[in-house]
Amino acid sequence: MRPRPRTSRRPLKFRRIIIAIRKGDTIHHPQHGIGTVKSIRERSFSGPNGSKFAKMFFPRDDMSVMVRETELEETVRKPIEKTEARKVLSHISGWEGSVSDQWKSRANTHQAKLDGGDPFSLAEVYKALCLRQEADSLSAADRRHLSESEDRLAEELSVALGETPHKTRRAMAKSATA
Repeated sequence: MRPRPRTSRRPLKFRRIIIAIRKGDTIHHPQHGIGTVKSIRERSFSGPNGSKFAKMFFPRDDMSVMVRETELEETVRKPIEKTEARKVLSHISGWEGSVSDQWKSRANTHQAKLDGGDPFSLAEVYKALCLRQEADSLSAADRRHLSESEDRLAEELSVALGETPHKTRRAMAKSATA
């Protein structure tokens, strides 16, 4: 008999959803944040067979990115909805996990969570570093991770909640101290 897979303790398991996108859709990229699909067209770069590409624009970085249609599922996702955004804020206040005292291990763990783009993981990085900042000073890597997690989380939550990023940051800070 096989052992049961371990389940997540998160209130809602965040999953990447297979997406079908169209021009004008709003999408989320783990490193570039919230963006818009500008076009979907067939392109050929060096060969007879063209592939479909989605051209996306990310205003935070003022950057356009082209992604092959077959790689969209691994690259982008739909932004979270309002109900899920509220669960992320609740997750910030309710998370009581621990992080390593060794800065290198902590930095590697936080960077992996930042690279994944999961809003619940971003919330955990944000909360852990807020608590660490209150108790002790932060290393350079910790300060960078705190800033990145706050920026990325505030951007996505503000879009989902229909609030300004400033108001969203205040809600995040309130959740982190609760």
